[in-house]
Amino acid sequence: MSARELQHYYDRNTALFLRIGSSAGSHAIHRGLWAPGVQNAREAAEYVNTLLAERIRARTSGAPGVVLDLGCGVGGTMFSLARAFPEARLHGVTISAKQVAIAQDLARGQGLQDRCSFTRSDFEALRLELRADAIVAVESLVHAAKPERFLAACREHLAPGGIVVVVDDFLAYPVPTGARAMQRTIDRFRNGWRVPGLCTLETLDAAVDETGLQRLDAYDLSPLIRTNRPRDRLVALVSPPARLLGLAAHPFWANVLGGHALNRAIRKGWIRYRLLTLGRQAAASGVHGKMAEP
Repeated sequence: MSARELQHYYDRNTALFLRIGSSAGSHAIHRGLWAPGVQNAREAAEYVNTLLAERIRARTSGAPGVVLDLGCGVGGTMFSLARAFPEARLHGVTISAKQVAIAQDLARGQGLQDRCSFTRSDFEALRLELRADAIVAVESLVHAAKPERFLAACREHLAPGGIVVVVDDFLAYPVPTGARAMQRTIDRFRNGWRVPGLCTLETLDAAVDETGLQRLDAYDLSPLIRTNRPRDRLVALVSPPARLLGLAAHPFWANVLGGHALNRAIRKGWIRYRLLTLGRQAAASGVHGKMAEP
């Protein structure tokens, strides 16, 4: 998928994502997480942002001065982090001009226009005059045609002692030869949601090492995702006839079918939703953090 195609995808669909997504007014275009104590859809959407702030506090010395959000959507995560770190300046990057316009309006509406700024750019070819103490990327790495280019952009814009926090989907394991049902499901997710960068954690680790970064820790968030909501059951009913009618060629239906495939893959254990923390590679260090539950 080209950068132009991805830009068109988000320019056309962002309003729909905000209207029917689980953000519940939080301006998030990411999945909600139903952790213990989460009471409603807004808290579920905010929970990812809470985890990001926790990882930043745990892995950086003091509050960050600059936070960079790669794949910032309309700024929902940035606004949350701006509240968590009131002295920080935040910069968001999205490939969508429509998202930049919405994000700028939202920032002004919250009085954050002096601390939150936005750039329309392909993050694989990013050249900003800043170095961030923390870089966050929520459900954006999978859009990268080549994950190593995304990681190189992180490395280029990371200040000494800074960290990268990624929340995204990963294949639990390579698709076995002959596993046709799994392959069909993964392909429908890739095509419907425009995620050519979907890979295993081991594949990403190799790219991380090549880029001069290292994985510090990783958490599996998949158990916190709800995949059997009434909306999910409705989509499961309409997806087979939609595919037979060739509706996957239309952006709305491609997104619906891709979301249904993702839910199926998560339930089957084929895809895991993970949080990773990356840092600069230490000398003579090739050791990765152990997997842990949040």
